[in-house]
Amino acid sequence: MSSQRPDIDPTDLKLFIPGPTHVRKKLLEAQAAPMIGHRSEFMKELLADILPGIRECFGTKGDVVALSCSSTAAMEAVSRSVTRPDDRLLHLVNGNFSNLWAKLSDACGYDVGIEDKEWGDAWDEQSVSLALDEHGPVGAVFVAHCETSTAALSDIAGVVRAVRAKCPDALVCVDVTSSACGAKIDFDALDIDIAVGGVQKAWALPPALALAALSPRAKARMAEVPGRGYTNDLLSALKYQDDKGMTSTTPAIPVMQALRVQLQDIAASGGMQARFDRHLEMQKLVADWVARYGFSILAKEGARSPTVTSIGCEGRFAMAELVKGYREAGYFITGGYGKTKETHWRIGHMGDHTPACVTEVLRVTDEILDRIGLQAPASA
Repeated sequence: MSSQRPDIDPTDLKLFIPGPTHVRKKLLEAQAAPMIGHRSEFMKELLADILPGIRECFGTKGDVVALSCSSTAAMEAVSRSVTRPDDRLLHLVNGNFSNLWAKLSDACGYDVGIEDKEWGDAWDEQSVSLALDEHGPVGAVFVAHCETSTAALSDIAGVVRAVRAKCPDALVCVDVTSSACGAKIDFDALDIDIAVGGVQKAWALPPALALAALSPRAKARMAEVPGRGYTNDLLSALKYQDDKGMTSTTPAIPVMQALRVQLQDIAASGGMQARFDRHLEMQKLVADWVARYGFSILAKEGARSPTVTSIGCEGRFAMAELVKGYREAGYFITGGYGKTKETHWRIGHMGDHTPACVTEVLRVTDEILDRIGLQAPASA
């Protein structure tokens, strides 16, 4: 219980932020399974059980690897793993978290070029092609699939086409933290080189585990890179996983045990495609509700994430009143992120939430808005 808010027990709040998101009791209990040795046959069995489901989620038949760290640490690991001494990097920025990746590369001392879009915009083939004209040649291009701060979903197929046309030797590195397990990635079909993301969002698991998919091109590049470090060196972690059937360092065993249960449940409920379809259904419920009120959505039409929506209040009420109303109703939903904190709020329709959950939170929002003087429109 928070010392700052002793009146609120966080276990009583329904978590609807875009990560960490709600974790089902069954998955919390899976973490309490008996501890196993990380150099045991039990560990080999656990890893063997989860790798196929990770491949299915990423849309690859190739290499995937688990790192026991935050999404941020995994993003830095990608930068360190792929950057050769003379490489220039291009970071495609359209919000806070794509900008964070640029900061991580810069903190490593690399030559970083940044191409910036307005918050709410997404990256597509034409805009990436123009960026490469400005910044190329580059050794790698970094982009967020879903920019969590704005809920904009970039066109990764277009990004890859632009990179292959303008800078064919460059790697395409994608942050999928807010999209993996909630939106299709199609790693192999799109010819992505690296996709990486944590499990605390659409996977609906506790933090501390990050997952990555690597192309043969990416592995070849990594072999050319000196000073990749050790703890989160993607190539070494993958080699140890392949050779030993275990992780190179002591992993987040409880989260991996929960991941195994989650994958079993996903398979039993129709597989990944059914999960993707459910996220699209939840997204539509939110979009239709927004349209009824005449609010705005920060992400542009045609580039909106199925996992999160950032909604503009258009100055029609104070964001603090809405957030307070959510808390009083038992929901943890906050204002926007960064520059949108006072003008927007984000609903994380991701993970193990359902259309029924989303319908209920929208009903609660109707009640809150009515109390603060904004009556719900009549249903069509």
